[in-house]
Amino acid sequence: MSLTIGPAFTIPGYTTTAPPDYDIDGEATVYAADGVVGYPAFWLHYLSGPLGAHRESEVAFEVQAADYNAMCAVLNDPERWPVVSVRLDGEVWLRIVYRNFEEDEGLDFVEERPGRPAKVVASVEGHGFTSAMTWADLLAAAALPDERLTWAQRLILMLPMLGPQELPKDAEEVMHRALHGIGATHRSMLVGGLLDAMDWRIH
Repeated sequence: MSLTIGPAFTIPGYTTTAPPDYDIDGEATVYAADGVVGYPAFWLHYLSGPLGAHRESEVAFEVQAADYNAMCAVLNDPERWPVVSVRLDGEVWLRIVYRNFEEDEGLDFVEERPGRPAKVVASVEGHGFTSAMTWADLLAAAALPDERLTWAQRLILMLPMLGPQELPKDAEEVMHRALHGIGATHRSMLVGGLLDAMDWRIH
């Protein structure tokens, strides 16, 4: 598996500290990594990390260890923060940033609007989670027109943004369809694992 990311760019208003002293804020340089969504190893990593269903994801994707390790090396690189971009409405983008500080790793969901500073609308940390997205918001965002990503890819990419709430009765069926769309097998087990993993913030 050959993985390359880039080009580098900045998200206006999305700042970070820089070496060597890490006490000066500046716009973070990030690297376009949209191509990773075409690899099962990415979905294994994504569903295992932000969504916490590692065992079930391993069964669902059956990724070779070498491919998974290569994907981890790209996604966890502290020198080149990868970003997967999801177009929202018009020129509004959701930038999913792997914030790879050695002692402050996390996944930032950054909304970028023309003429406005970027806004972190959700974050998944090693020790916690913040978001207020509803299930209805998720379905509406996933259904927006997109020439780059499929409906299934969009829904799963934004799934970690769900805030605390009760899910509707058809949520399980929707997740089945989305997981089928990204190539997952043994989907009942994976849906169960995802619901269990997210239970603390959904109910």
